[in-house]
Amino acid sequence: MRPEFHDRHSLTELLHRELPALSGAQRTLALHILGNLERVPFLSATDLASAAGVSQSSVTRFAARLGFSGYPHFTTGVGEALLREPAARAPADRFEGAAPGTPYTSVLQHEAHALAQLGPLLGSDDFGRAASLLASADHLVVAGFAAAAALAVHASLYLSRLRPQTNIHVALDAALMTQVTHWNSRDAALLLAAPRPASDTVRLMQLLRRQDVPVVLVCDPTNLAVLGPGEVTLVVPVTLGPTTAIPAAMLTLTSLLVDAVALAAPERTRRALRTFEEVSAGVQLFARTSTTGDAAPTSEQ
Repeated sequence: MRPEFHDRHSLTELLHRELPALSGAQRTLALHILGNLERVPFLSATDLASAAGVSQSSVTRFAARLGFSGYPHFTTGVGEALLREPAARAPADRFEGAAPGTPYTSVLQHEAHALAQLGPLLGSDDFGRAASLLASADHLVVAGFAAAAALAVHASLYLSRLRPQTNIHVALDAALMTQVTHWNSRDAALLLAAPRPASDTVRLMQLLRRQDVPVVLVCDPTNLAVLGPGEVTLVVPVTLGPTTAIPAAMLTLTSLLVDAVALAAPERTRRALRTFEEVSAGVQLFARTSTTGDAAPTSEQ
């Protein structure tokens, strides 16, 4: 019989209740699952066993211990629980359910926790692989739709200074559909997705897979459950207020990923930044404040 849980919170509570009674491989597996819930629905029993450093039989026994009829039943249950988490709720529902008063302290605490969790992610092999893919691609596509569009614009602005052939897309329009037929495995895409899965994001992911374009997916857990993993997947929680999403941790991760791309090709980066400063000075792209307090053209940012 399937255990009673309805979302991420009740699933993690179940796993934490089991921990004191577990030892050896079963405890190791439980701890790995707690830290990688978003990936579990997409892993075979063999893949999960390898990632956790346990045997496949340990994975099968663990699923049975939790009350599942088998490992496929377990992964289905985890996926459904992640899809039901509060992050998938619409703003109207969140606003109606918000506690009276201002929620600012709670929102800040949640996002501060998300920022603190970036440390291990930044030191991971996945982060290094993401930077390498984005740095070496012939053509780089940066895309984000709906609320993630602003994140995509931010990333594209800085990436386009560092490397050629970088394009931004914030709508699945005719221009994008025309270009996608030319993309291939030598290219790469940086796809940002949060807080709710947009239909255009799902469609673009399908098109990128069809063209064999490696995707660096930066998303929250809800989007991962819908989109499935990319070539490299970096999962970052997004804090939700009564009406808005606060993706401070995701913005920070994206900015640091741009820096990692720069560091992956240092000579190219030096040349590109020098050229950018020369061109921006020539056209007086930026303004500086003069001693009189008036704005004067400058190349300084």
